[in-house]
Amino acid sequence: MVKTRIVVYPTIFIHDSETDALTVIFPDVPSAISQAATLGKAMLNAQEVLGLMLYDVQDLPTASSLEQVQADYPHDQVQLTAVDLSTVAKDSHVPTNQIL
Repeated sequence: MVKTRIVVYPTIFIHDSETDALTVIFPDVPSAISQAATLGKAMLNAQEVLGLMLYDVQDLPTASSLEQVQADYPHDQVQLTAVDLSTVAKDSHVPTNQIL
């Protein structure tokens, strides 16, 4: 039986009108930041960066409510991003005790 460790966090997609790029941020995981040229790529990047930042964290941050984040960022696209941290850990080639 495969053990899963699925987490879900609100994600903010901020559109930069000058570059037409999207910046991806997580209010509950400030170190998880990404950028992409399209929404599809930004969504994939969001899953990847969230997984990489949290796969070896024991005490996960509490997720804010989607409604609160949307209220805080009324002009940006806000949605939930889910990732299975157990899959990220298996796919990671960096030992959890190695500092880069």
